[in-house]
Amino acid sequence: MNENVTVFLDKAFECLADANALLEKGRDTASVSRSYYAMFHAAQAALLSEEIEAYTHTGVNVQFQKTFIKTGRFPLLFGKTFSKILDQRLKSDYEIDFKASSEDAKHTFEEASVFVKSIRDFLQS
Repeated sequence: MNENVTVFLDKAFECLADANALLEKGRDTASVSRSYYAMFHAAQAALLSEEIEAYTHTGVNVQFQKTFIKTGRFPLLFGKTFSKILDQRLKSDYEIDFKASSEDAKHTFEEASVFVKSIRDFLQS
């Protein structure tokens, strides 16, 4: 695996650990943001494995959809989840009155965990 791919994948797992720690402390809104960043970095790792560089949130989302979702290499649900959690991250980071529920934060963390682990498995195969 390319060194930069490994760096992004490591960042993804670090963000998952942060999201989990925040969940345990009842910091649900912050956990949603870290769950998204776990997915973002995992998607960057997958793209780099295909020699595609994308660094903006929109760029990573668009390229991931084009390269992996539309081609069927990852399930359609992953594309929808990535877009949905990006929207939640934007709300958690920028909408002053947004407060994630503990249920939403746990669900987001679970979805992010599946996404990141699936990308790790794909990269290791």
